[in-house]
Amino acid sequence: MLLIYICGRLKVGASKSPPAASPKTLAVILPTKNRKCRMKRQLFIIFILTLLISCTKKEKDFDSLEYTYSGTFSTLFLIKFTENDTIFLREHWNVSEKYGKKFPKAKTNYYAILTKEQRNQLSDLIKKIDFKKIKSEYYEDYFDGRAYHVIIKKDDLKKAVFVHSYKEPKELDSLSKWIYATKEHLKLIETKKEFDYKNIDRVFPQPPPPPPIKKTLNEE
Repeated sequence: MLLIYICGRLKVGASKSPPAASPKTLAVILPTKNRKCRMKRQLFIIFILTLLISCTKKEKDFDSLEYTYSGTFSTLFLIKFTENDTIFLREHWNVSEKYGKKFPKAKTNYYAILTKEQRNQLSDLIKKIDFKKIKSEYYEDYFDGRAYHVIIKKDDLKKAVFVHSYKEPKELDSLSKWIYATKEHLKLIETKKEFDYKNIDRVFPQPPPPPPIKKTLNEE
């Protein structure tokens, strides 16, 4: 009797285990947990992609860049660079026409595509020039020779630099020489499209005034 009584007391004092979840309850809990895990993974992936894009985004070198060159015994042309790899060219005149060279034709518009290497070279040259600090004009009083004009726009910056001198900053001179040399290797495609160039009048020589009208004897 004592043994039966003790066993009964042990059963009464034993801790009761929690009721097992029903199959229907498990069916609700497990998909909810899976959805939360998937959402966390997706948010993490989006965060990583956004971070990578912001780190690899390249700052633009300019909004627009125009360059005009005038060489007394060589050529007169304008070239306009865009934010992408397309350039527009206006060939106003070149001395090669006198020696049988018919390309590029004078008074003709062209466009061309810069290679990736050319685009990187241009970017490096632009970054070396502090357009906020350089002067707007470098001028020496000589008759023949070369002159060029650069207009750059970037965000709030708009700077025009006229050069009729051989004492301009070397970074500016390097940019001018690179544009002149690169222009000779571009695969130019003629176009009838007209372009709005801002600096044509500054570098291109103005036409001479008309000769004086001689009065005849009758007019006198």
